[in-house]
Amino acid sequence: MTSIHTNHSAIAATESKTREVVDYIETLEAEVGALEAEINATREQIKALESSQAQEETQLSYLNSLAGGLSVRARLTDMEGPGIVITLDDNAVGAALAQKNNPSTYRAENYIVHDKDLLYLIRALSHATEACSINGLRLTDASSIRCAGTIILINSARLAPPYKISIIGDQKELVSALTSCGTYLSLVYRGIPVEYVKQDKLIIKAYAGAYSTNYVQVTDDRINFPPPDDLLP
Repeated sequence: MTSIHTNHSAIAATESKTREVVDYIETLEAEVGALEAEINATREQIKALESSQAQEETQLSYLNSLAGGLSVRARLTDMEGPGIVITLDDNAVGAALAQKNNPSTYRAENYIVHDKDLLYLIRALSHATEACSINGLRLTDASSIRCAGTIILINSARLAPPYKISIIGDQKELVSALTSCGTYLSLVYRGIPVEYVKQDKLIIKAYAGAYSTNYVQVTDDRINFPPPDDLLP
């Protein structure tokens, strides 16, 4: 009886220890499961943050690209490239001779460069022009060229001859457009000194004036980002 009782006690003790081990293992497994769930949740958060960061970086890249493109289109950045420089001057020699020899028929306006001469030349070359300035003043879509007596106003700045028109673009196209346009031929016929030179490296400074609007208004100040596939290159 004593032996049987001892065996039962030993078995009971073993079963108790086994249960303790099983309970401990189950507790560890539960803790591991909880940790795995936490790790997975953390990984998902990291993925979400990475995705959000990537989207923000894409949007930032898009905005930088857009701002750069708009700056170029608005002539708010310096430009460099090949092109030509056209120089025009008043025909002072011809004017002096005409005034001396034919004072009765002398007309001063026949011997000076007019605003329309500059305007028509620039228009004739516009299809091949990527950037343009006159005497260092950058031209924009809103620039005005007009006369004020014997002075020409460009972007409200007073300029006097000689006038240097710097244009960045395809040199061959620019020269062809210049030498075949009616304004250039008219200048030559009138004896107005006009010449051009090709330059492989022209630097045209950014527009430094202010933009003003009279009618346009912003209707919505929100920025709607296009989907990534539609972003500018």
